Amino acid sequence: MRIVIIGNGVAGTFSAQNIRNLDKDAEIEIYSQEKYPYYTRIKLPELISEQVSIDDIIVFKEDWYKSKNIKTYLNKKIKKIHPKHKHIIIEGESEPVNYDRLIIATGSMPNIPPIKNATEMLGKGVFTLRNIDNALEIREYITQNKVKKAVIIGGGLLGLELAKQIKNYDIDTTIVEFFPRLLPRQLDIDCGGLLKEEIESMGINVELDAATEEIIVNNNVRGIKIKDGREIEADIVLIQAGIRTTIDIAKEAKLETNRGIIINQFLETSIEDIYSVGDCIEYKNQTWGIIPACIEQSKILAASILGKKNVEYAGTVPKNTLKIIGIDLTSVGIFDPSDKDLVGAGWEILKNLDKKSRCYKKIVLKENKLKGAILFGEKKAIHYVNRNLETEINEKELRAAIELYKWICGGCENIYDEAKRDLLFKDLPEDWKCPKCKNPKSGFKKKE
Repeated sequence: MRIVIIGNGVAGTFSAQNIRNLDKDAEIEIYSQEKYPYYTRIKLPELISEQVSIDDIIVFKEDWYKSKNIKTYLNKKIKKIHPKHKHIIIEGESEPVNYDRLIIATGSMPNIPPIKNATEMLGKGVFTLRNIDNALEIREYITQNKVKKAVIIGGGLLGLELAKQIKNYDIDTTIVEFFPRLLPRQLDIDCGGLLKEEIESMGINVELDAATEEIIVNNNVRGIKIKDGREIEADIVLIQAGIRTTIDIAKEAKLETNRGIIINQFLETSIEDIYSVGDCIEYKNQTWGIIPACIEQSKILAASILGKKNVEYAGTVPKNTLKIIGIDLTSVGIFDPSDKDLVGAGWEILKNLDKKSRCYKKIVLKENKLKGAILFGEKKAIHYVNRNLETEINEKELRAAIELYKWICGGCENIYDEAKRDLLFKDLPEDWKCPKCKNPKSGFKKKE
């Protein structure tokens, strides 16, 4: 069986690896528009500041592909898919490439909001960061134009890392975020505020609730204009405002698409023998755009393509354990029920914001099941949270894991719950008394 994969990002490469693990004989060919083998995009900001080299970020070198007997064809742009003839056409080549099974793993591209002059100035002072070539272009522009001020539009994961690396050039750096908090897909408003303080302490400016209306141009990029009229000076503007699926080639081949390529629970598209995986797919009206989803989908696809339909895709719970600009941050599952209109009976939130130690813990429960969490500046509880997501919890174990306890008054049995208060019990003033019976702080014991 000849399996052809379009795209060599995490989804395409891991699909190839998982197919090979299940079948030693299948012919596997990867075709990619990229010039480089599979590399980690997370490290791209560090490539700009020269903290890593291209070789450092390439995950699988040539030997890996040889050992797995996976043929890779780089710098190949796919012009057309012909489902009827079961072949693909490569730009500039006369011979089509035949397939028995086709996997579309075309991923996504940076979203460019409707900002005046943004598209016109791409590559001329306005940049997006999605691949190695983008990183090299940004580095060259900064050096050649002696850039002193930078604006990053977008306060998501890559935008924050990018801001840190641009700041490493000793460039005055400003993050401009449309939403009222940073990392709007991973954090609630409390934790977003804590993260903003942390970033500003690094000398990076942060503007929230700021919709960019225009790139100010006077021959070169001079800055941006926000919808409320404010202007921010900049010699370079970097747009990291989310992603959009790359589905043009699938649309042209008459596959069913919406925001992404529509797939079923086995990663099959609307046309027989064509599968899709990764950022470009849509399943049950949802797209993902996260690495854990790509990896999970690639395992199911590998089995499915080889006729072993024993596992169905059910979607991926967002699970991010990250080291953002040197800060430990974990965000998993449903971290803010009110954000998703899920408020109602059965939800319970345990949280504590310790501003002194810049630590935030939030646990979201429903009917005693762990549904989500945010842990900021906190590493100890990560393993517990990941292990117990979507399972019924034991309160004593949970309290010990997150180190938020109940303290009981020896006088009236009033409870001081650290998971429902701003201050930890130890941080209460020594002259603090029980609000009910005026028993002193020393008259409280930790509830076992």
